[in-house]
This record gives sequence, structure tokens and C-alpha cells, in this order.
Amino acid sequence: MARLFVALSLPAAVKEELVRAIEMLESRVAGARWVPKENLHLTLAFLGRVEDDRVADVSGAVAAAVEGHVDFTVRLGSLGAFPSAKRARVLWAGLDDPTRGLAGVADSVGEALERLGFPREARAFAPHVTLARVKTPGPVLLDLTLQPIAFPVERISLFESRLGRPHAVYNELATFPFRRGS
Repeated sequence: MARLFVALSLPAAVKEELVRAIEMLESRVAGARWVPKENLHLTLAFLGRVEDDRVADVSGAVAAAVEGHVDFTVRLGSLGAFPSAKRARVLWAGLDDPTRGLAGVADSVGEALERLGFPREARAFAPHVTLARVKTPGPVLLDLTLQPIAFPVERISLFESRLGRPHAVYNELATFPFRRGS
């Protein structure tokens, strides 16, 4: 069984900016499990444990889902917390998605995976990169400003997550490029 998710990998400059933010936030947030630089990504769909003989079907469904999409640009946005900064359980960095390209891709992927029997996320898609998970929810001051780095989104990937210590290891199984825009 493989533990799978579909995600957008981030360019090095974006990861560096997120690491800068993490380093500044670490002293402010007690009991947080911080995401290591190599694991920073934007999840489009989390599938959980999938039988090995279904991985090819998942890959095919994601490939078909992105066929109609063209590349687009997003920008690193602001910091936030789920469910709120007053009761932070997850700290994240948002991505500004002015063309709604990410939302469209997430919707297409979710629809394709739903046809294979995977449940769709009930919550509305909110493009974000998880920075930390907080053991005991509490208030957090998120007054840092991120550099608004813009970057092209030209592909998404299917990843396998292997749980381990000190953190999970992600293995890219397949990449799905978008069509080039005009």
C-alpha cells in the first residue's frame, strides 16, 4: 500500500522564503512540528493509503484531469492559520491565484479521483503551503510579510509519502505537465 497525494512542487526561491518565515516563527510558536524545506509543497488532493495495483489508475486519472489545463502564474501571499490565528492548529503560507488556475486544477483532479472512488475534500479549496502543525492550538502572531514571489505553474506531481523519523519522506512517482499558454 502506498500513501499518495497530488501536489504542486515549489521553486527553490519560494522554499527559501518560506524557510526564512519558519525560522522567524519558530521562537513564537511552542509545540509546533515544522515542515522541513524538502517537504514544502501545495497539496491539491490527499488520497491516503492506496493499493499498489491502483497507483497506475490514479496516475492515469490525474494525467487526464490536467489535459485541458494551460500553465499559469501564482504568487506567494500572506501567512495564516487554520482554523484561525486565535486557535492556530496549522500555520500556512497562502498563494495568490488571480487566474484561479490552481482552483481549476484542484477541481479537475478532485473530480477525476472521485470517479475512481476517492472522496472529495468537503471544504472549499484554499491554496496554501503548510508550514507547521501545532500540538496545542492557541493564539499566534502572524505579522511577518512574505516576499511576493511570482512563479509559473507548469506541472503537478503524484507523490508517495513514507512516514518516518524525524519526518516523512516524499517520493515523486509521476509528473503531469500542462499545455503551454499562448
